Amino acid sequence: MSVSFGRTSRLATLGVGLITAAALAVAGSGPALAVTADTGGTGTASLTSAFLANLAKSNVIVLPGSPASSSFSPGAAGIGSGLDAYTLPVTGGNGEVSIFFGQVDFGGTLMLINAKTSKTVTITNLELNFFTGALTGVLPGGTAQTALAYVGGDLSTASQPGPPATESFSADQLRLSGKAAKALNTDLSTTAFLKGSDIGTFATTFDVTVS
Repeated sequence: MSVSFGRTSRLATLGVGLITAAALAVAGSGPALAVTADTGGTGTASLTSAFLANLAKSNVIVLPGSPASSSFSPGAAGIGSGLDAYTLPVTGGNGEVSIFFGQVDFGGTLMLINAKTSKTVTITNLELNFFTGALTGVLPGGTAQTALAYVGGDLSTASQPGPPATESFSADQLRLSGKAAKALNTDLSTTAFLKGSDIGTFATTFDVTVS
């Protein structure tokens, strides 16, 4: 099964996750609920070459940390239209796309380096949070998840019975959060990161088990 959502329906769609969370909390005193576990798959943040070129002008580069990997796909429109895909393995979580519930956990890291100042930032514990519609991670010196970018634009979900059963989610926009932009600019001594800028796309397909 596949479902697509238009650009104007993102908040309404993600709101289903919040409503579901409230319903699950109310139902907590009733019979045991089925538990979804994410057991494998990948997630890919594809950053636009225009965004990466702008970072390069400020001497900032983005590198994947093992077991994450990156690959470049040139765009049909020429320079600045391609995408650099950063692919990370799914390591766990309880994400459920049909009700926009929970989160999907990813392995690997993203490292950002200011080649001019030799300052670095390593983002760890990456997650896709269906409640907030955000790709999150832990920034240096912190322990809590911070929203890195919010999914937007055209959203799409799909599920396949398998085996193994799989679920998929994609968004054709990733908009940089203000908190992430501020932290990255400070830690890397740059002004290259702009709140709300569209930095790329995101897609994930993951195996699920229900108990």
